[in-house]
Amino acid sequence: MQIPEEFYQEMQKRNEKELEIISKNPWLIPATVAWMAIPAAICIRGFWKNRQLKNQLKIEREKTKRATLRLSEPKKIRPFHNC
Repeated sequence: MQIPEEFYQEMQKRNEKELEIISKNPWLIPATVAWMAIPAAICIRGFWKNRQLKNQLKIEREKTKRATLRLSEPKKIRPFHNC
């Protein structure tokens, strides 16, 4: 295991390399942000679509329950209805 001083120096070297790369290629920042936004957009879209389908399924289940209840109710007989 590294001691904190060695770890600190290693992190400093890594940060310097990253800053050097970014200073040479500043276009990497927006490209990286855009690249990371794609999976986030897909996740958000999937979440909303899933929620929409769950609500639709609830509605269909309720319709099925009501239709089943309607069919299972005894028919009301009205005497003298056709007279």
